[in-house]
Amino acid sequence: MKFRLGLGCVVLCLVGWAGLAQAAGNKVQIQFWTMQLSPFHDDYVQAVIREFEQENPEISVKWVDVPWKEMEKKMLASVAAGTAPDVVNLNPQFAAKLAEFGALADPEQYLTQAEVAAYLPNIWRANRFQGQAFALPWYLSTTITIYNRALLDEAYVSVPESFAELLTVSQKVREKTGKYAYFPAMDGSRPLENMVAMGVPLLSENGAAVGFNNARGEAFFQFYRDLYQQGLIPKNVLTEGHHKAVDLFQSGEVALITTGMQFLQSIKTNAPGLYAQVGVAPQLKAPESLANVAVMNVAVPAISKHKVAAFRFARFVTNHENQMALARRIPLLPSTVESYSDPFFAMPENPSLVDQARAISARQVLAGGVLVPPLPKYSKLKTSFVYNLQSAMVGKRPVAEALADTARTWTLFLAPKRPADTTALEAISGQ
Repeated sequence: MKFRLGLGCVVLCLVGWAGLAQAAGNKVQIQFWTMQLSPFHDDYVQAVIREFEQENPEISVKWVDVPWKEMEKKMLASVAAGTAPDVVNLNPQFAAKLAEFGALADPEQYLTQAEVAAYLPNIWRANRFQGQAFALPWYLSTTITIYNRALLDEAYVSVPESFAELLTVSQKVREKTGKYAYFPAMDGSRPLENMVAMGVPLLSENGAAVGFNNARGEAFFQFYRDLYQQGLIPKNVLTEGHHKAVDLFQSGEVALITTGMQFLQSIKTNAPGLYAQVGVAPQLKAPESLANVAVMNVAVPAISKHKVAAFRFARFVTNHENQMALARRIPLLPSTVESYSDPFFAMPENPSLVDQARAISARQVLAGGVLVPPLPKYSKLKTSFVYNLQSAMVGKRPVAEALADTARTWTLFLAPKRPADTTALEAISGQ
């Protein structure tokens, strides 16, 4: 029987804690995996664990830090071997892939309504797959526009506020300076996010069908084609990603980038002369679109033998106090409602560039959302989208044909089918 929030949750938690108390006087040990936080944040993570263990003496926490690139592989292997951690830091798309096959426990069965309400509702919704929660949100990031004021001044243009303005700005920057206004990175979810930011939905209102196979979707494909065919973006956008965009911005070859505020320190370190000319503004989007927010979360695998303890720890890691301590340590944002009452996110008098970026980012988080929700077979959907978009950009296929092929592929993969002759792990690994 699936417990709902409220009385069912309270009963479940009481029973679980009674089980802990009866564990023959032995401590329950849970394992916590993070992604590439060591060694720079050892003292922070160890302090959080130490405080939790002091408040919960019947539980001990073993911390394991995993390199970013190895997390998916190690997580899949641990699920297959039955040795998965009790609490793990995952990104939403991979977490949703696990949730699709029932590999993650539902936090709403273990948290009270008040505990769920402590998180920003627009962010909590991002950790749901087909109506069921699969993780607790942890830290957030949101892109802002970081621009080279001198280069825009040379072209007699202002920083664009939308993609509609970007095309005109790109033409003028190229004409007046010989450089580029923008580098539309094609890695990660960025092309999909940009389409939604332009006001084109990925899915229909009920989420069961493609939402971009229409005139607005065609306009998005045409926009990218125009940028490429008119020589307004570098040719290597087809092969290089976000890091190349940052490199070109730092070298003065690109007038603006859309990235997180955490990259300001990199620019200050690597291009101190440029930093004095840098300005920040809200991310590019259509007026009716939400600002995009990226979420990192913590999840509890379904095979954990200590779910009650695991969710108690996950809740502790992601509470207001610990998230604010992390936000003051590194330029990321918390996912808890209470945190945004802190003056830390307000715009002070005579703000520094970082102050401005933080205040803009906080406003975007409160009014924004995750533009690319957890999707089934996400990697295949993304591959199809990028391949067809690039085919249209280089002129290999007409825009309408590329868009139609993308829609057909998405319709096929969005169909509610489960693999018949493969294990859940094989199905996950193949996506």
